[in-house]
Amino acid sequence: MKAISLTMKILIICSQIPMPDRASGDLRFYTLLKLITELHQVTLCPFNLEKQNKEMGEVATKHYINQLKNINIHLGTTDVLTTLGNEQFDLIIFEFYHYVQRYIDFVRFYQSKARILIDSVDIHYNRLFSKAILTNNPSDFEFAETVKRQELTAYQQADLVIAVTEDDGQLLKKDASSTQIGILPNIHRIPEFIEPHGPYNKLIFVGSFKHEPNIDAIHYFCDEIFPLLLKMNSNFTLDVIGPNPPESVRALQSDNIFIRGFIEHLDEHYRKAHISVAPLRFGAGMKGKIGEALSFGLPVVTTEIGAEGFGLSPGENILVAESALNFAGLILQLSQDSQLYKKLSTNGYNFIKINYSEEATRTRLSELINQTLLISPKRLATLTRVKLWLQISYNRYIGWRLKHV
Repeated sequence: MKAISLTMKILIICSQIPMPDRASGDLRFYTLLKLITELHQVTLCPFNLEKQNKEMGEVATKHYINQLKNINIHLGTTDVLTTLGNEQFDLIIFEFYHYVQRYIDFVRFYQSKARILIDSVDIHYNRLFSKAILTNNPSDFEFAETVKRQELTAYQQADLVIAVTEDDGQLLKKDASSTQIGILPNIHRIPEFIEPHGPYNKLIFVGSFKHEPNIDAIHYFCDEIFPLLLKMNSNFTLDVIGPNPPESVRALQSDNIFIRGFIEHLDEHYRKAHISVAPLRFGAGMKGKIGEALSFGLPVVTTEIGAEGFGLSPGENILVAESALNFAGLILQLSQDSQLYKKLSTNGYNFIKINYSEEATRTRLSELINQTLLISPKRLATLTRVKLWLQISYNRYIGWRLKHV
């Protein structure tokens, strides 16, 4: 596709500002913002910023705001409707589907010429069905069905939906055939390659414990995999790193397991580790912990769920286990086979660098935005437009007076 050289005004509607050192989704979001601002003017409208400020504290929130300012992001008002009414945009992006229903009609009303994108981050109902299959709990299946209806309803109102993997894109094409799909994967910083040296007995798990699959994964590993591994070789240790570990995770601390909690800068810990473990039993999309570990040259042992979406090749740039015993056995094999270790380390690093670096994603992003510009924006139904006009006019000229009577 021929590149279109055009500086656009882009509005991004999100719940909170990204905290890239706390979750892989936030890191992807932040890096995406950084790449967009290289060519376009970006305004961020975080409508739940006040809540974030209360939860994180003013110092931390200001730190993340300054990170955005350093990459030339304009932080707009937290009132979405005010932002929509005050300025015209060429492109509007919703980060996640959750609040699309709340604002989509107002976006179409105020910004009739703008194209609307929804960044799915992952297909939520796919992750929930994955959990339901694991638990075989009827209520989990019912919840997944409910989320699926809500999520697809939101996606069908967008001009284009961003999926992070080809698998997610194919799923959306099947479940929402009229929806236009673009692919934009995780984005990784590529540090200098430094080959780790043995003995390869230091394991690392990284993940935010606000994300349910990570809680399940670390319990699965510590309860079912790690005891088997320690019987094979008692010298292994595990660092568990990530914000918001619940009491059940903190209770896993032992002579061989270290619950580190939130660590702002992970480079040193990745450099000291030898093997990254990602024992995910349910999930969807692309797992940031795997790409990040590979970008440091760390071999990864994971599950089929963990490896999905990357296009990795088991035995060449990653190891994929089918059971707890197999998982422990692969870690032991990797720790003892220096040739296998060096192959996975080098191949994994090169794979991420070629496919998921900022440089590789910059081209994909440009193509995605060009694809969006060729789409005619959907129109708001006439009756809906009239109703919104009446609602907005009432609030502007009458409603505010009644509040002060």
